[in-house]
Amino acid sequence: MKSVLLLLSIFVSLEAAVVFRDCVPSTTAHPYVTFTSVTVSPSPVVVPGNITIGVQGNVLQHFGTDVSMVVHMDKHLLGVWTKVPCSQNVGSCNYDNPCEFLSVFKSSGTCPPQLTAHGLPCTCPFNPSDINLPQTVFEVTHINAAWQWIISGNFRVQIEMIHGHEVVGCFHVEMDIKRIGHNGGFFLG
Repeated sequence: MKSVLLLLSIFVSLEAAVVFRDCVPSTTAHPYVTFTSVTVSPSPVVVPGNITIGVQGNVLQHFGTDVSMVVHMDKHLLGVWTKVPCSQNVGSCNYDNPCEFLSVFKSSGTCPPQLTAHGLPCTCPFNPSDINLPQTVFEVTHINAAWQWIISGNFRVQIEMIHGHEVVGCFHVEMDIKRIGHNGGFFLG
């Protein structure tokens, strides 16, 4: 009985862990961005609240508005991975110019201090450089209304950067997110 409980506890802790991988296809001759390490804690991520993120990787090519982005988002519902549809730019969406989302930082003239403290830019264009964000705390104080219907549960997200018809950057992450004050629900986790 003890061994069954131990195996169950290991399985549950593995299910709650954050999983990441760089998914640039091996056929991509000149990737724009690669990631070697991504860490996120706590697990599960609790929002609102503090999230600690660490990222290591490389920007290998100059890029900006010449790339598009495809986001594939799935949520684990009733034992099956289910595609989250695109609604108000949230979910499985295609973005012709992802730099538009970063323009808010350009218009305000400031990047998040956690990024600037480590010399990381937050607006387009991006130039070749190392990405080295050590374990850094980000405080999530507000959840955008567009995200509130989906924010709690087990997710997997794959983000692909596209130049022409080639995937030049790809990042895959799986994590469990718990929203404070949200009791879940039969369909929404």
